[in-house]
Amino acid sequence: MEQTNLLHKIFKLWFRQKSGGGLEAKLGYRFKDPELLAHALVHRSFLSGTDMPYESNNERLEFLGDSVLNMLTTEFLYKMYPDDPEGELSKRKSAIVSGHACAQSSKEWSLSEFIKMGKAEAKMGGRGKESILADAYEAVLGAVYLDGGLEEVRAILNKFHFPRAKEIIVAEDFVNHKSALLEYLQGKLHTVPEYVLVEESGPEHQKLFTTEVHVNGKVYGRGQGGNKKKAEQEASRVTLEMLLAENAEKK
Repeated sequence: MEQTNLLHKIFKLWFRQKSGGGLEAKLGYRFKDPELLAHALVHRSFLSGTDMPYESNNERLEFLGDSVLNMLTTEFLYKMYPDDPEGELSKRKSAIVSGHACAQSSKEWSLSEFIKMGKAEAKMGGRGKESILADAYEAVLGAVYLDGGLEEVRAILNKFHFPRAKEIIVAEDFVNHKSALLEYLQGKLHTVPEYVLVEESGPEHQKLFTTEVHVNGKVYGRGQGGNKKKAEQEASRVTLEMLLAENAEKK
């Protein structure tokens, strides 16, 4: 029994070394179970062809952290904007919990330095990819939740994420380009846009989607993104710019 406990302690110390005490210092939170933090930093590419004793990647913790982030963000906005209707609160929340916002906040922790990923992924610029940073950010939140509870996660978000809320909300990413394009087309041309997925490339964990916007049979903007929604948003932005330029030329 003593030998088992000793091995368990050694294993925990190994995980703390791998997870990086520097990250705990940046978070301002010391894990009781450092294995949780180490687990939160494992990108799926790290598991390929390795003997490292990780049983799985960080996707389950990311799933948990995403839910915790959404709940605490909802609470934060409910208190911050007491006069806002549900629709406005939902729009604000979408911006604050977006992958872009999480990736930006992760930079305050230098999170990219601590993520364990495969050599091929790293060579392809994986440490700078917003999707990887955002997933790891949420996984860390999930790990903190399991280790210390909701109050510890709230404290971290109050320190690093929520102070940026107003900046995030007024940023370009908060603009819903699809809604803006739809409103313009319905008002000016009495029609609606058609979104066509023209290409889907890349490995399963790193898909790149390319979408075009067709208006009355004519191809306008093209956009790319890590998911269909982002590709459509970018295509909408480009299309609206093209339509506004066309309208200006006619005047």
